[in-house]
Amino acid sequence: MRSILFAAALGLTGCAATPNAASQPASALAAATLPQWWVDHVAFMSRDGGIWVTPNATTEPSAPDAFAMEWRASNEGRVLTGCLYGLRNGQEIAEYWTVRGFWHPGEQRAIVQQWGGPGVYGVGESRWENGEGVLDQTFWLPDGRSWRTGHRNRKNDNAYETAAFDIDAAGVWTPKDARTWRRTQSE
Repeated sequence: MRSILFAAALGLTGCAATPNAASQPASALAAATLPQWWVDHVAFMSRDGGIWVTPNATTEPSAPDAFAMEWRASNEGRVLTGCLYGLRNGQEIAEYWTVRGFWHPGEQRAIVQQWGGPGVYGVGESRWENGEGVLDQTFWLPDGRSWRTGHRNRKNDNAYETAAFDIDAAGVWTPKDARTWRRTQSE
């Protein structure tokens, strides 16, 4: 179950700011400071209502029969805010994660933050490499224990393929889970 919960942290995977930024319109600044892969990713995840669904192949009666993610773009494409929740018979039954991905203007990289109950926090970097989104995050429990996870993600029209990994202390990525999320069209 933990691997699907981390799938919410999708592969959000630099240009220098213009020196005279204060005198330029915001739309010009967005184009000048955001890499195209980030602009494209935010638009892809949030278009048509930004809702994505994947089945949950479990027979446990209390488990959701599907998971959904909902994404919203803001701040001229610099921020992607979302949540991951469970569905049973098409109805939301529980929210598991809140996620915020944003373009960090000082560090010129995409940062993904994630919160889940009770008190779990994760943060990491998203990047685009070799035709896929790559996300590397560290998560902490309230007592300070931590672990690393990774995701490799591919966009395919109205499908979003995610592969989740555990990352050990030596940086080795071990596969955990793979899913295909389907975009639902807003009404």
